[in-house]
Amino acid sequence: MSADSLVGNWKLVSWQVVVEDEARDLFGSKPKGYLILTREGRAMALTTAEARTPGETEPDRAALHKYMLAYTGMYRLEGDEFITTVDASWNENWNGTEQRRSFKIDGDKLFIESAPAPSILFPGKFDNWHASSTSSQDLGIRNPSRDLTPVASRPRHNATHNRWK
Repeated sequence: MSADSLVGNWKLVSWQVVVEDEARDLFGSKPKGYLILTREGRAMALTTAEARTPGETEPDRAALHKYMLAYTGMYRLEGDEFITTVDASWNENWNGTEQRRSFKIDGDKLFIESAPAPSILFPGKFDNWHASSTSSQDLGIRNPSRDLTPVASRPRHNATHNRWK
C-alpha cells in the first residue's frame, strides 16, 4: 500500500481499549479527534473523550489529561504498519520513541491497532487499542452526513480500537 492512501485528515469515529480481554470505551461512544498524515511524512494525532468538562480545579485538570492523547512526529510505512518517531507528546514517556500501528483502509475508513504495551491508564497491565476513522479529502471532510456509528469491536487480548473518518 502506498503512503498516498494514508495521506490526509482522518476524523475519529470510535476508540476502544481492550485490557485483559475486556473491551472498554474509555473515551465514550463518540470520542473527538483527528489523525493528520502529510505527504512530507508528518503525523499528528489528537484524541479526547466525548464528555470532558472544563478544568476549574486541580483534579479537574488532571482528569482532562487522563482522557486525551496527543502526539506528533515523522512517520514511515513498513508493510501494513505505519511507525511514528515521536518528537512531541502529551505523555513525556513517548517522546523519542517509535509508535507502531497496524492499519487497514476499507473504502473511506481507516482502521488502526496498536501493539500491546504497558498501559498508561491501568498501571501494571498491558493494553493496546483499536481506532476507526473516516477520510477527509484535503481541506474538506468527505461524506460529512455519513452516519458515524462506531464499528463493532473485535475484542482481543489487551487491545484498543479506534475508527477514523
